[in-house]
Amino acid sequence: MCNRIVYEAVDIVEGSPQLAPSVLCTAQLGPLLKSPSRKDLSSNGILLTSSTAGAMTTAYMSTSFRYSLDRLQSLARGAVTGLALVAGFSACHHSAPPSSKLLPPSESQHAEATRVQLQALAVTTDQEAAAQTDAGLRAQKQMQAATIRARLRDGDFDVGDRVFLSIRTDSLVSDTVVVRAGRVIKLPNLPDISLQGVLRSELQEYLTTQLTRYIKRPDVQTMSLVRVAVMGAVSKPGFYQLPADIALADAIMMAGGPTQNADVDRTQVKRGSDVVYSSTLLGQEVAKGATLDQLNIRPGDQIVIGERHHTNFALIASIVGITAGLVSTIVVLRRH
Repeated sequence: MCNRIVYEAVDIVEGSPQLAPSVLCTAQLGPLLKSPSRKDLSSNGILLTSSTAGAMTTAYMSTSFRYSLDRLQSLARGAVTGLALVAGFSACHHSAPPSSKLLPPSESQHAEATRVQLQALAVTTDQEAAAQTDAGLRAQKQMQAATIRARLRDGDFDVGDRVFLSIRTDSLVSDTVVVRAGRVIKLPNLPDISLQGVLRSELQEYLTTQLTRYIKRPDVQTMSLVRVAVMGAVSKPGFYQLPADIALADAIMMAGGPTQNADVDRTQVKRGSDVVYSSTLLGQEVAKGATLDQLNIRPGDQIVIGERHHTNFALIASIVGITAGLVSTIVVLRRH
């Protein structure tokens, strides 16, 4: 691998790439450089994503030179240090196995669930729901099972989702395409390609098969992006277009990481007003290094980091003082 790399920022507005002078926050480089699943998408290197106002920022790290790899890895180590805050999230859940720890997805399990895995998970989740005595946790398990079955039936791609696509033939073509009405993607000079029923884990092989009809021996690489909200006690709350195969802990770091006031033990995943993962269930999954895909995160879901409740002793003392004064006044008045 080359010793030096440079990256350029590209704003994707309605699927059309435009050069922009912006650069990614260095804290966002850490999780992606550390994760073996972020290996080269093309000979041009690694793809990174973040969020800007009204647009998704995509950075391509090319094999040119400006920033040394050693420097970027040093920055990455600083960002990954922040994951220790998120690790506390799982350490406090006694239901997780003692040996559990945060692992990169590629070391623990497939970063994107296969159809066979989802079918087995649906059965297991149904069984866990039936055995659950707590009504709230049972409802969450039932919702998770329903989400899994919807994925198996409809696939992972909804209108508005984005997919990074790299096609190498005699030349390299890379672009971020938007899933349009009817769950189709449009590529230049080609018929629409339907993604109905396609899972993220199937996307690369599926598109390779589809493009082989029109292109001779295409080398296809893909990355699925999911739009989620990271809210609550994080430094940069907001909506982010994130790779579906990154760990939930990395997603939190993309939003600047937990604040000093964060209580990661109270983190939840919400879908609208419904709680998909309570802190109890989520802590077990984070301990396994679960990715957004493995958690069945859907576009629009909210990852909400809890906040600590601080006792305002000054206010309490003030209230006690006022109450004591009122009591004393009443006693004096009654004596007279």
